[in-house]
Amino acid sequence: MAKANKKFMVLSAIGIIMVVDSHTWGAFGLFSNYFPFNSFFMPMFVFISGYFNKVDKNTNLFKYTKRKFLTLLLPYLVVSVLALIIEWLILCLKTEAMQPFYLDYKLKALANVFTSGEISTIALPMWFAPMLFAVQIVYALMKKILSDHWNSKVALVPFIAFNILVVWYAKSHEFSDYLLLPFKVLFFLPFMEMGVLYREEIEAKLQKANHLLLMSILLMINTIRIFFMPNEYDIAFDSMATLTGFTSPYAVTPLISGVVGMLFWIELVELIGSPFYNSKVVNSISENTFYIMSFHVIFFNLLNCVIFLINKFKSIPYFDVEAFQDSNWYRWEYISQFKYVYFLVGLLGPVALMKLYSRFIKKPVLNLIHKPKADTK
Repeated sequence: MAKANKKFMVLSAIGIIMVVDSHTWGAFGLFSNYFPFNSFFMPMFVFISGYFNKVDKNTNLFKYTKRKFLTLLLPYLVVSVLALIIEWLILCLKTEAMQPFYLDYKLKALANVFTSGEISTIALPMWFAPMLFAVQIVYALMKKILSDHWNSKVALVPFIAFNILVVWYAKSHEFSDYLLLPFKVLFFLPFMEMGVLYREEIEAKLQKANHLLLMSILLMINTIRIFFMPNEYDIAFDSMATLTGFTSPYAVTPLISGVVGMLFWIELVELIGSPFYNSKVVNSISENTFYIMSFHVIFFNLLNCVIFLINKFKSIPYFDVEAFQDSNWYRWEYISQFKYVYFLVGLLGPVALMKLYSRFIKKPVLNLIHKPKADTK
């Protein structure tokens, strides 16, 4: 079903394309020299969630939480279990031997839903799902309780303060396991509120702006910022999943990076996005962002398995079998252009998988459940 909000359909498609692109070591690198992907694309997904958030005093929190659990957290748990099984099966194929499953270890890994969200290395990007669920529920709870006094502009001030404090603390401390998720919630809350503010007050004003001029200003801002950073790309956490790897002296840097990067791509969509508004491909990518996030590394590995099997019969130059067996993040790079194959497989493979699932499993099951009773008269 085509999404009604075409601008955000394109924006969410761009966001997930960047995720896949970053994990193919920058096959396309869309403006990544100026707006490094990891500096803004995860905040942008939270921002998009905020844009569509309509929680108010009339919201039934139980029904809201149930809906979010069924549409976000439950699929995350199901896919995580599948990923653990798929990872084991691929390991057996890689090593050409039956490997122990280590059930106890894998059950312990599932506890990471409450910490980093990283349950399996073959589906590592899924850390985002429990964080987004937690942010949505915490935000909904606060807004419900304070609905009569809620002001998004006022609320944004403490949210920004929390974000900066989290970054400042993370620079010199490691979070204990069960404090990690609450701190990630504090880090991402301002982006949720920014999405609400953008919808309610900013969007209409920016539509009248000179988009090309605003994009140029944002590009200039980030170019100057990167130039003055101690390390060129040190404008965000290396890992937002664990809030680690940030060494810039300025605790406000990740917040600015997120805002500048998001605004740039919003303005780019405003400027040139309309030709894609009726694209079935873009809509399919946008509809399946969760599953692309979940499965793209798995599809990279399936492609590697195909290369591995071919290599057994005809030697493939510089295919590192040992590296392939040791890591789920191995990429064959002898032909540099082959990264585009990884990109396409990682992006379109999950889309095709979900279309097959919908056609041959979901629809038949739903038709069976809702099959009208035969007339007994």
